Amino acid sequence: MQTCYDANAKKGRLSLSINQSLLDRLEPYKQQINFSAQAEQLLARMLEELEHRTWAERNAKALAAHGMDIAATGLAGAEFDRI
Repeated sequence: MQTCYDANAKKGRLSLSINQSLLDRLEPYKQQINFSAQAEQLLARMLEELEHRTWAERNAKALAAHGMDIAATGLAGAEFDRI
């Protein structure tokens, strides 16, 4: 997975509150799981999703206009049956 952040940057601290039932179930596996690395991957995926959603919202009008242009004129190259 390609990271959307500087993986070599200095580490910061974050305090989390986690459901105790979930923590209890994870207890037998805690030696097998790098919780910091897993949290970084989850947060990176969340960030990527949020940034994609923000981009789509910011460009919604242009995307809709582009879709209407395609609906009105067809796709470029359609006359050559190459799509």
